[in-house]
Amino acid sequence: MVDEVGVDSTARQRSLPFRMADTVPVFTVPERLPMADRLQRMVTEFTFQIRLLRSEWEQRHYLLIAYGMLAFVLGSVSPELANGGDATVTGMDGILAINGFHFFQILVSILLWCWFLYQTVRAFPIMRVHTVSLVIMWNLVMLAQVFFHQNNPTFPVGLALADMMGGTLMLLIAGFFLYFFWKAVLETRDLHVEVHHLHEDVRVMEAEMAEHSLMAWTASFLTWLVLITVSAWAGVHHVSTYGEQPMSLLAVHLLSGLASIPVLLLMLWYPQRMLGNQGRIQTRAARYADMEMNDTSAPASRNASCPDCGAASAVRRNDAGELTHPCTSPGCKERAVVGSSCSACNEPVPPRISCPACGINAPALDYLPDQEAW
Repeated sequence: MVDEVGVDSTARQRSLPFRMADTVPVFTVPERLPMADRLQRMVTEFTFQIRLLRSEWEQRHYLLIAYGMLAFVLGSVSPELANGGDATVTGMDGILAINGFHFFQILVSILLWCWFLYQTVRAFPIMRVHTVSLVIMWNLVMLAQVFFHQNNPTFPVGLALADMMGGTLMLLIAGFFLYFFWKAVLETRDLHVEVHHLHEDVRVMEAEMAEHSLMAWTASFLTWLVLITVSAWAGVHHVSTYGEQPMSLLAVHLLSGLASIPVLLLMLWYPQRMLGNQGRIQTRAARYADMEMNDTSAPASRNASCPDCGAASAVRRNDAGELTHPCTSPGCKERAVVGSSCSACNEPVPPRISCPACGINAPALDYLPDQEAW
């Protein structure tokens, strides 16, 4: 279990320069406001995260933000924005029609995005799979807006349900994976607290859970979703209604997209800091499935034993899932399926097997544990 959630996470938690419980928030939320306690808690958590970030982020983290922002700008600002481009040229012809400078700009943007992704995976190793999936989901959100605007350039004004099928499908796929990413982080946090901060006093456990609260992190995650959605809509809407909309839409696209880069890194960094470098972000269901597959991947003969005395048995399960046992005929070493005849000597193998240690005669299926029998 320790390897599942990070062997060095406890030491990292103790090495914190300060604790969340001792953090003084930057301001106090008035008690007259609705949900003042939750808001105050969130302000405290954000204060703690920003203080921890400022004390631990290095130059490489800020360079990552710079790489991401530069890649985003180069991919968003095109010389064609000045003249609207030629909407009648599409596909490979459209790519070949791009002038040399613009084509070079696209290549530089792609290279910067690849470098950003590579460096992010290196900086946050336990989040590497989720880093790639988040970038893919970001592109799916953008693609969904393209589908929404394909037949309705003024989307969402004048929307028609018949024209939303492709975009809705993209959003459902993105929402599915994003939800399980959020759930995996929360449930991995729960397991981390249960393993590394287990205490018989319930009050101590509650204090540790509060110390590992992810309320502010969840707010950052939701903020990132809003930013990428607004950025995708504003960018696609500006292109689809070129000449009808002011340049303010392009500004919204750039500002929201640029703001999403540091928020993305904050989302990846905080779970990494909480769990250490050896953790694995998984939902409980995924973790239990891995454990079950690891248990059942070994040969069935490993656990085959007498149901009465526990002595090792020669009963095995073949690749087809059938129970086999060595032939009982003297001198024959062939294995045969239980309840059938030996292929070498034609001797029948009974469905009930006698234990050589205690002599009990039981069905062959009883020699395997319930998990193997099922």
